[in-house]
Amino acid sequence: DSGHNNTAPVGQYADSGWQFEGLFGGFLGTMISHQLFITAQHIGVQSSTFVSTSLFNGVADVTYNIDTTANSGAGFWDIAGTDLRIYKINETFTTYAQLYTLSNEVGQTLVTNGRGGPRGDDVVVSAELKGWKTGGSDGVARWGVNEVTAIFNTPVGDVLAAEFDAVNGQEEAFLSSGDSGGGVFIKDGATWKLAGVNYAIEQNFDTNNVTGDGSDFAGAIFDKGGLYQGSDAGGWTFIPNTGNDIPEQFFVSRISSSAADINAIIQAVPEPGSALLAAAGLLIAL
Repeated sequence: DSGHNNTAPVGQYADSGWQFEGLFGGFLGTMISHQLFITAQHIGVQSSTFVSTSLFNGVADVTYNIDTTANSGAGFWDIAGTDLRIYKINETFTTYAQLYTLSNEVGQTLVTNGRGGPRGDDVVVSAELKGWKTGGSDGVARWGVNEVTAIFNTPVGDVLAAEFDAVNGQEEAFLSSGDSGGGVFIKDGATWKLAGVNYAIEQNFDTNNVTGDGSDFAGAIFDKGGLYQGSDAGGWTFIPNTGNDIPEQFFVSRISSSAADINAIIQAVPEPGSALLAAAGLLIAL
């Protein structure tokens, strides 16, 4: 249902991070301090503004201007060895997310936010439904639920993995184009904290291993058995249909592994109130 979960979550998922999201071009970012937001490197510099819409904050659209002079003119900070990128605004956020710094993510429920599109056509092998194709983004912000199943060390740093299965019932979510950069939250005690940033899904699928026929697709697949996985360029691998579901995974850049680097940037950008207080003290001294 393309209209499902496109407003603030309530009930057990209330205040699970939706309120800290904002529009960054065609993607999302997450507020992490009075003047900083975090998103994915691979989406590039999407816009000169970050917009906390009424959809997220529940009040009114607020547009913030990105400080292009930040970090000695670079305009952003990249967390080395990861896909994480931090931007600074000229104005001030009134609220922001706390970082998840624990190392116990595996087995935890996560809530993810993004702007991907709704599910596409059925993927069927021998009259058996395997999942759905994913299409392009429709630009609509949505949230969904999954569970962290593993942590992998990759060329872009540690990533949290989540499987597309039925663990979370009708709220179970998968990623598609447009979801990159969105915040992923895990509950720490009574507070939902930022634990990741949407990064990627597994490589493409096909119902055959013929190269160049244009039949390969990205998908949200709950059972890869009976499909081919790979690419025309790199080759196709057949996944045997064992009778047990073999779910596809999506991956998010892990925050806890980079928390020290992120906090160092946060500390290097003083809160506006602190800067004003320091300036006032200097004036008195002079």
